[in-house]
Amino acid sequence: MKKIFYKLIVILILVFIWLVLNASFTWESFATGFVFASISLYLSHRLFFENDNIHSYYMPLWFFIFYLFAMLYFIAKASVLLIINLLKGKKNPKVVTINTRLNNAWYTSIVANSITLTPGTVTLDKTDDTMEVLWYCADDEDAAYEHIAWQFERLFKRIDKRG
Repeated sequence: MKKIFYKLIVILILVFIWLVLNASFTWESFATGFVFASISLYLSHRLFFENDNIHSYYMPLWFFIFYLFAMLYFIAKASVLLIINLLKGKKNPKVVTINTRLNNAWYTSIVANSITLTPGTVTLDKTDDTMEVLWYCADDEDAAYEHIAWQFERLFKRIDKRG
């Protein structure tokens, strides 16, 4: 019963987004959004969630909001550092391997995507606890974890119950 309630909440949120993006709050638009949201939720669960090794997608709301602002800060900071280093001519793009120190696969996926969002880094592959990251300034490959992933992972350590 709890799962059905949560799925209905997700469908209603998706319908609301549909209504806002279409700028139409009619019953026809609501019904169309409800059908598309239901199909999207069904397909996403059927295709993706049954085959992954993530057992819970839980994240406290306060942490989500906090992480959003932290991400904006990290993006701004990385942008400034990237510009400074490029103006100095300091660039050495390489693929570095980073081993995550998180025990939660969901949080590791978020960190991999966060790394891609920050300027100067792109996560090329994430397999289990290992990420292959293209880094613009790979002079010190041993310090790659501290420069790339540490700032994100230390935030998730606050809420990770298993580690």
